[in-house]
Amino acid sequence: AAITPLVPEGGAAATRVVGVLHDVTARQRVLDRVDAIDAAGADLLALDAKSIGPLNVAERLRLIEDKVVSSMERLFGAREFEVRLLDAASQRLELVTSRGIEPLPPGRFLHATPEGNGISGRVASSGEAYLCRDAEHDPAFVAGLAGARSSMTAPLLFNEKAVGTLNVESRQPARFDEEDLLCLELFGRYVAMALNILDMLVVERYTTNQRVSGTLRDEIAAPISSIRAAVADLRRDPDVPPQAIAELERAIERVETRVRGATGGPQTVLGVDRVDRSRGVDPDIAGRRIAVLDDEAPIRDAVGMVLAEAGATVDRFESSEDGCNAIERAAASGAPYDVVISDVRMPGRNGYEVFRVTKQGCPRTQVILMTGFGYDPNHSIVRSTQEGLHCFLFKPFQAQQLVDEVRKAVAEWKGERPMSEGR
Repeated sequence: AAITPLVPEGGAAATRVVGVLHDVTARQRVLDRVDAIDAAGADLLALDAKSIGPLNVAERLRLIEDKVVSSMERLFGAREFEVRLLDAASQRLELVTSRGIEPLPPGRFLHATPEGNGISGRVASSGEAYLCRDAEHDPAFVAGLAGARSSMTAPLLFNEKAVGTLNVESRQPARFDEEDLLCLELFGRYVAMALNILDMLVVERYTTNQRVSGTLRDEIAAPISSIRAAVADLRRDPDVPPQAIAELERAIERVETRVRGATGGPQTVLGVDRVDRSRGVDPDIAGRRIAVLDDEAPIRDAVGMVLAEAGATVDRFESSEDGCNAIERAAASGAPYDVVISDVRMPGRNGYEVFRVTKQGCPRTQVILMTGFGYDPNHSIVRSTQEGLHCFLFKPFQAQQLVDEVRKAVAEWKGERPMSEGR
């Protein structure tokens, strides 16, 4: 407020004043909301080593998701929303998490285009937030929430580039206004930063493993070469039995095989030669139908070989589309797969979509997802874990671990043990 006295001519005492009042209620409300969003964003970015060090990648993402859910309800009163990330290669908007909004049916996708992909596609394409006050009269609106009448959608901006979308819907017309949209866009920036930090942590882990693997290969190469040269000298010595030479060469080959496995990164399965084969065909796995989906041939073939040796009937698929089609056909024929094992990142359909196709065809079929060094760009593991995923395996994993998890999955299929937690 500003108050000014009215002084009469001649210097007489003022008997009147003029007051000007400014209504700052709305401005203060916005400032308070911005402060609350900043506080929530700071909490979202509190990813220090002490809090996330003991957590694996899926647990770290779940921590972020829990914070987002809590903040959305507290800041916007929103219980129906979804977060999507943009896949730069395919331009698809991949679902990260949602509350109250059903995921798209398997095989349907949203792309970052101005037309034909709803409001989320438009926002991801333009990088500009969008307010829909009346869904029934907005041609751009594509319903996610059943009975939705209004929505607001903000881009997830990182370095001023749209990397995803944050979409909120309501069954109430004109539920949101421009102030809500502005605040949502601000909060979306924090969400984008938090998810980017998680991705950087995974990339750091991946590159560190690559660097260590390369060093190990280099360090082992010279001693192996020296041993091979020594064996060649022994071969020329008539006093050394040929069987001793052969045993040394087999030992060298075993060492080289294990070094290749240990340093091959996520394209390998470790310890294939050390799987317990004392029982021959595994009675728990023998006769079970298993589908293996991975576009990397070394993993696909190694997993298939280990399980086939255990007695399973294994179908291998390089294409996620072919794998999903086979899973659907098997379920429709009344002979569904017992276990489906899939990589989380494949061209076409990601791990979560493989999981959904499998469970829709036969809820009893158990699903195991694989990921290299915890890399899960579509966050398939967290979403699938929430909906009944048997487990996940971080490549490179031990062959015996694979066999053990398949045994547990078969037991769950038979109803002999409770559903396991994702690991």
